[in-house]
Amino acid sequence: MLSNVGYVTGRLREAGRVTGRLREVGRVRVRRVEEVSEPLREPGIITGYRHENCSVIQAVASLFNATNETVNFWTHFLAALYFMWLLASLSATMPVFQDAYLFPLTCYMIAACCYPLMSCLAHAFSCLSITATHICFCLDYLAISMYSWAVAYLYYSYCFPPHLQNTFFSQIFMPVAALNTILATLSASLSRFLHTPGLQKALRVTAFVVPYLWDSYPLLLWLYTCDITNDSCADSRFYHLGQFACVFIATFFYASHFPELLAPGKFDYVGHSHNIMHVFTILATNEQMHAVLIDLKHKRSALEASQWLPTPAWAQLATPLLILCNSIIVLAFAFCITQRSTNSSPPATPQTIISTTTTTTYQSHKQLTTMTAGNNIPYYLMASSTNTTSQQAQPTPVICPDAATPPQPHTQRVKED
Repeated sequence: MLSNVGYVTGRLREAGRVTGRLREVGRVRVRRVEEVSEPLREPGIITGYRHENCSVIQAVASLFNATNETVNFWTHFLAALYFMWLLASLSATMPVFQDAYLFPLTCYMIAACCYPLMSCLAHAFSCLSITATHICFCLDYLAISMYSWAVAYLYYSYCFPPHLQNTFFSQIFMPVAALNTILATLSASLSRFLHTPGLQKALRVTAFVVPYLWDSYPLLLWLYTCDITNDSCADSRFYHLGQFACVFIATFFYASHFPELLAPGKFDYVGHSHNIMHVFTILATNEQMHAVLIDLKHKRSALEASQWLPTPAWAQLATPLLILCNSIIVLAFAFCITQRSTNSSPPATPQTIISTTTTTTYQSHKQLTTMTAGNNIPYYLMASSTNTTSQQAQPTPVICPDAATPPQPHTQRVKED
């Protein structure tokens, strides 16, 4: 026993030394908001940014240092490991890959593992370049949209109201959910081409709120009409309502950017709205998972009696097809983003005349104000940025290699006796 404890502590110490060396090798100096490009800026976040040209080693090492992405990564990375462990545990006790009745659960569990994993990878490697930032988060949108499809398949199979079964609504529910999945990826990816932060946020929120409302409608109707004395909703209702509460809180913080807008600079590393959104989305998924596990165990006999059993085609055919369609959308946006970044950087040409004039404090302030208006830098950054700019601005000599020698300034000559 003692030897096993010594082995474990030795391995932990070795892992700590490796982590420490990684932090030292790839240490990244954090930037302020005025030092990074516009796609990386967040309202109310003043410092803690990584620059957009990190190496892979620096990106990985930054996850063990204090930046404004550290908590975002670990909240979803640990959640992905937890959901993977749950899937492995379920597969050991239930035939999740053999029983067609459990295919919706299997599809949902895989999606629940993938969306936080893709999110943490996006937050980890978005600092490689501006192009990488856009592509990483487009892949993140793909994973979230596929998760919404898995939720629709889950509710359709286990939580659909009995009085709506075999109706027109039941016939269009899954096709509309598939269309919502494609439109969500398309709309969220398209938002990265917009230059107005408010419009970007509105389009992204709409892209995922609409599928969520469509998926949740039959569940809400079933919870309202179910018989709590005979149905499984008596046991799962608490978890379903908890999931709705967590989603509402996560959406509120994501859309409002509270609390960092109330106290800019105070929540740069821990406690800003994206951190809170990550935590509550994971809590919502966990509550949702517990609720549906209760429903599918208690409702199987009733669903078999009513011949309302999951259709394997939604998992075996529709799901891979949706992954393919969403992947094509992301690849198309990645190609457009790459082309735009290539065309926006003109080739370097030799400069024959380099002429710059001394920048006065007034001109520096005017340029900073224009840049602030165009890039949505908060007003409270203007004063500090103006001082920095005025201190760095230095007169540059005029170099005219192709012109004649410029006239020398007049100096008084002293005759020697």
